[in-house]
Amino acid sequence: MVNIVVVSHSLLLAQGVAQLAEQMIQGGCRLAIAAGVDDEAHPIGTDAVKVMEAIASVDDPAGVLVLMDLGSALLSAETALELLDRDMAQRVRLCAAPLVEGTLAAVVAASAGGDLPRVTTEALGALAAKARQLGEPADQPAAGPATPVMPADGQSVSWKVLNPNGLHVRPAAQLAGVLAPFKADLLLQKEGRGVDPRSLNQLATLQVRQGDTIRLLASGPEAQQALDAFSTLARRGFGEHVDARAGMVLGGIPVPPGGIRAPVLKLRPARYHARSETISRAQVTGQQQRLRSAMAATRGDLRRLAHRAGDAMGPDQAAIFSAHALLIEDEDLLRAFDQRIARQLAGAEAAVQHELLAMAGEYLAMEDPYLRARELDIRDILNRVLGHLGAGPVAPLSIGDGDGVLLVAEELMPSEMIGLERQKVKGICLSEGNIWSHSAILARAQGIPMVVGVSGCMQATRTGQMAALDMTTGSLTVDKPAGGKKAGLDEA
Repeated sequence: MVNIVVVSHSLLLAQGVAQLAEQMIQGGCRLAIAAGVDDEAHPIGTDAVKVMEAIASVDDPAGVLVLMDLGSALLSAETALELLDRDMAQRVRLCAAPLVEGTLAAVVAASAGGDLPRVTTEALGALAAKARQLGEPADQPAAGPATPVMPADGQSVSWKVLNPNGLHVRPAAQLAGVLAPFKADLLLQKEGRGVDPRSLNQLATLQVRQGDTIRLLASGPEAQQALDAFSTLARRGFGEHVDARAGMVLGGIPVPPGGIRAPVLKLRPARYHARSETISRAQVTGQQQRLRSAMAATRGDLRRLAHRAGDAMGPDQAAIFSAHALLIEDEDLLRAFDQRIARQLAGAEAAVQHELLAMAGEYLAMEDPYLRARELDIRDILNRVLGHLGAGPVAPLSIGDGDGVLLVAEELMPSEMIGLERQKVKGICLSEGNIWSHSAILARAQGIPMVVGVSGCMQATRTGQMAALDMTTGSLTVDKPAGGKKAGLDEA
């Protein structure tokens, strides 16, 4: 993991910056300070030896980023590099970012697993948010990958998005898949910001909503074919049924308001978690191969789930799992797994868990509630990959042969909804969950009533107990045991 060194003329200033930064590290990167000089009468200054020692104390194969306050701090840092071992010095980058904002941005990026160029870019761009808030022009970062610029002879086409939920995971997956084969340089823009439209992960960060105008720029030998394919897909609603006047028309089975009554079946589906472990360098290739094999097995699972969903519910539901399969084929993501194993000496389980949970966190931070709910999809994928790395494939939910039960659980993943039968499952009650999740969408498509956010339902029920789920009020009423009272629980 990239670590950080703060160089300042003032020990108190450096300690204050470190105190701010440490609130954001929380077990992530390490931070060292090199500040002031050992002169009680004149303590303000910098010492190259102190800087050298600070760098050595947090040296890491991933690199060290050094941030400085004033001119002579830069001179001391440059001298420290000359004093260091040559191999160590090559892993160090001096950064011109502002000390306070740059350090905070750097520790967040480093703790999230960013490599040295990414951490540097985040530090250099740390003033952008402040500049935007004050209405001042923001300087572009001086390092790191820039947004691709199409050549002057590039072509483009624009489209106003009609999909009520914008380019969420399914239409985004359609777009990425359609554009993938073309030999062309492509850039999708919204409000001047551009991403690679063949990356599902990058498309998500663009947060395209209904009413947004997007523009695809293309250059290269198959640029026109890519633009034509984009236009055709856009006119078809990016794979969804979209009416230009009324928005998207979704097919489904109407479920009348009211209630259901059935015996409870409590479920605790398998959830896998990786332990943090350090491997040797000799194990790196083997761990990378293990993870690639588990990812391939997971993609096979997702394709089978897509077929089952398509047969049972239709193409829109099948597209959920096709999108999941496309997401984990992303080369940037696979490269991040390999790099974490090689650079951090993390085992396959720890590497995939770190990267996918970081991705889930990015979805949770989005403004759009529909996109935020996609974090459950990422955790669903992670659970399957961890299963293939250890305990084996994730087994389907076991309902039994009863006449109809009320499933009670903390949370159900989208993949766990496939195979549920309306005649066997009268309703679902979750203590957690999200109304925008693909689990909820799949429940509606199967005509299975679902209520989410019923806090305490797991503690208040037991398998075999009769309970009533009121779909009008979102409440669960549990029959009293002999000699007791009924327990009522409401949707959160």
